Amino acid sequence: MMLFPQWWMLYRMGYLSNQMGIIRRFLDRNNDWGKHLLKSKELILSEVKKREPKSVVFLGSGWLLDIPLNEILGSNIDVCLVDIAHPKQIIHKYSKHSNIKLVDMDITGGAVKWAWDNAKGERKLLDFNILLQMGEQAVSSVCSNYEFIVSINILSQLHLLIEDYLVRKNRINDIERLQLPQIIHQGHVNGLPKGRSLIISDTEAEFYDDENFLSHTSPRVFADLNELTFIAKWEWAFDNTYTYNPDYKVLYNTSAYLK
Repeated sequence: MMLFPQWWMLYRMGYLSNQMGIIRRFLDRNNDWGKHLLKSKELILSEVKKREPKSVVFLGSGWLLDIPLNEILGSNIDVCLVDIAHPKQIIHKYSKHSNIKLVDMDITGGAVKWAWDNAKGERKLLDFNILLQMGEQAVSSVCSNYEFIVSINILSQLHLLIEDYLVRKNRINDIERLQLPQIIHQGHVNGLPKGRSLIISDTEAEFYDDENFLSHTSPRVFADLNELTFIAKWEWAFDNTYTYNPDYKVLYNTSAYLK
């Protein structure tokens, strides 16, 4: 069970409300999200069938919307689900399952706690070398005992609530805001073991006006992915009702890579 100080930190930084926002958005946009979730599941299953691992770890498991859990369990594979805070419904359903391990973990390696502590005291300069190493070591450590690793629709989100919190507390400048996502994303990618990792993530956002004309785009991932092997790309109709952005409909270009 999560201790109160940890729960309070995640609550104040928006992690718990963001988690509930995801499931509400899914329930509201089920048809729009269906293609993306199905493609994610199909790609994971394809790689699992090719590799026949005895164990799989999912980084950013959340509500399991994009994870073909039943199919994987049907192959008698041990599964580890890693998230900063598992939804209560997931804990209730799977905590006693013999083939499933639930791990509560900040896979940035401590950037969340660092931001929390930094906001409470005198402003400190970001040590990006330390943040990079923290991310690399955290991912490498949690993946070390598993034969196949899936980073599942989490890469683009790793920095967002950290950055938002530091901005609200006036603890980050404009230059640091540009560097923060690069470091956190790169630490995640660097920490994934070679030869047994799959990354699925939205990499670019497209914004469309009410006449369906493309207004602009923005990157979603800021790590160097040149060392990865690109294997697939598809579109995720993230929001067509202007609830995420009041001015535009939002589409995410989503890609999959092997490392």
